[in-house]
Amino acid sequence: MRFLVFLALSVPLLAQPPSIEAGRQHWAFQPLSATKPPAVKNTAWPKNDLDRFILAELEANGLQPSPEANPATLIRRVTLDLTGLLPSPEEVAAFVSARSDSSDKSDAYEALIDRLLASPHYGERWGRHWLDLARYADTSGTHNDLDRPHAWKYRDYVIRSFNDDKPYARFVAEQIAGDEIDDADEQSLIATGFCRNGTSNDDNMGKTDDALAQYRADQLDDVIATTSSVFLGLTVGCARCHDHKTDPLLQRDYYSLLAVFNGTEKYGLVPGTQDKNDKRIKIDETAKVHALIETSPQVPVTRIMLRGSALNLGDEVGPAVPTLFKPVSFPSPATQTSLRRKTLAEWIAAPDNALAWRVIANRIWQHHFGKGLVASPSNFGFTGGKPSPPELLDYLAHQLIANGGHFKPLHKMILMSAAYRQSAGPAPLALRPQLLRMEAEVIRDSILTASGKLNLKIGGPGIKPRLRPDLLPTSQRNKWPLLKQEGPEQWRRSVYIYVKRQLLMPSMELFDAPTTTDSCAMRLDSTVPTQALVLMNDEFVEEQAAFLAQRATSDTLEKTIQRMFMLTLSHEADANRLQQSLDFVKARETTSTRDQALADLAHVLFNSSEFVHIQ
Repeated sequence: MRFLVFLALSVPLLAQPPSIEAGRQHWAFQPLSATKPPAVKNTAWPKNDLDRFILAELEANGLQPSPEANPATLIRRVTLDLTGLLPSPEEVAAFVSARSDSSDKSDAYEALIDRLLASPHYGERWGRHWLDLARYADTSGTHNDLDRPHAWKYRDYVIRSFNDDKPYARFVAEQIAGDEIDDADEQSLIATGFCRNGTSNDDNMGKTDDALAQYRADQLDDVIATTSSVFLGLTVGCARCHDHKTDPLLQRDYYSLLAVFNGTEKYGLVPGTQDKNDKRIKIDETAKVHALIETSPQVPVTRIMLRGSALNLGDEVGPAVPTLFKPVSFPSPATQTSLRRKTLAEWIAAPDNALAWRVIANRIWQHHFGKGLVASPSNFGFTGGKPSPPELLDYLAHQLIANGGHFKPLHKMILMSAAYRQSAGPAPLALRPQLLRMEAEVIRDSILTASGKLNLKIGGPGIKPRLRPDLLPTSQRNKWPLLKQEGPEQWRRSVYIYVKRQLLMPSMELFDAPTTTDSCAMRLDSTVPTQALVLMNDEFVEEQAAFLAQRATSDTLEKTIQRMFMLTLSHEADANRLQQSLDFVKARETTSTRDQALADLAHVLFNSSEFVHIQ
């Protein structure tokens, strides 16, 4: 019996990884198919060709689409989706009215989408998705968690890039090789912060040459693993010590990518950085960015590190893309750099690199529907999910390429589809669950939006909202300030909160904001009692509830309650809920004031499932 158990557990370990030739047959590494929208029986439902792929799957399973969501639900959904902010009661009323008066109801909806895509808050919302992938933080993590005083410039670069609808090829090139590309400038230099966002220990990295060599190898490992998973959906980092166990990726492939980055150095060191003699390194005060650059065309020889050890070197390797792909010619070095990173970036975003375009198209779909067509968005390998339906993924990738790598046209196509407008997606192709829990930042921003206290200032250094005093001692270095009272400076959007790796804000952490240690392709969606406890007992929520009650106050109690519902839930209370709310306020008034009773009702609405979920 023990032998059988051992054998069962050992099968994955004993199985041989796929050969390079077998790997080339894997769906993710095939050229994009020349996909045409399939024929469907219900020709009245599709709004665009995207819907034909969805409907064909439904009809094949004997299912029909769900009805379209009502206008109030739809404007709340799409506004939160594109901007992460609640629509105002006036915007809801205008949209509902336009939908009822218009002969073509899509006109008002299309105008809404165009307005939201043009909003500067679109970049804040969708930039946050990218910051998860880029493991963005304002501190170095590890032992001393040093402040990175210019890290926020990368965050602002990402937000600006999304608002400008920067072509994806340029976006990729700037982050991998911003110092090497044509028209390089300060912004493209800032963009290479993508390669600097990982944890670092520059003030405590060791004193010997051997220790420094291993530290550098570990730092570049973070760059290689993140670059390959984010842009290619490949877990190349698993091939550092040996050939990949489940994918056709060789150890040599890992070190060929290391050769691409091996000539880089850090520009804009973090204050507190020490050399191997424990002396503080003098920081160049003119370096106002954190970047990864090359200052010489000569790249050190790269050798395979046996078992990942910088002290145990094997064969020499040159720059190359993974073996399973068609080889790429790396050019001769330029005057200042090797041009290796520029070559890699151009290969990643080339129109014929089907893998990279499938990965980014899937990410866009994922954030509109809560789940990607490929359920493992940073793993398109043999252990990752398969696309469902695969023809739709290739169609989306084709659309991105045809639009020059601009995201906004693809957003619009998805949002205009009948599939997106459904009240809920039917199984087995459940496009939208009945409820999508808001992300941590959206919950906080929605509370501030409803209370009328949201400060819409864009960009700049991170903010540090109030934390409970008992939490502050856990941060021994680079301490969080003690703040007794919050104000407009702290009431900015949550994307601007200073991300301290040793001390994440509890309200962010409890609602599954990423730890930023590694790239996060898909946040957890947990449901734990402490989430409800925070919304019930947190000082911030209680204060904003009082502000909401003040903002909603009208000449009658009924109008005040209805205004409160509109500000939080984007619809008025029906007769039953209105009566419940009236009874609640009147009962509270027996032991407190009207103002306090209304604040308590506002607190209840902030704690409601309907508030923290998107239908």
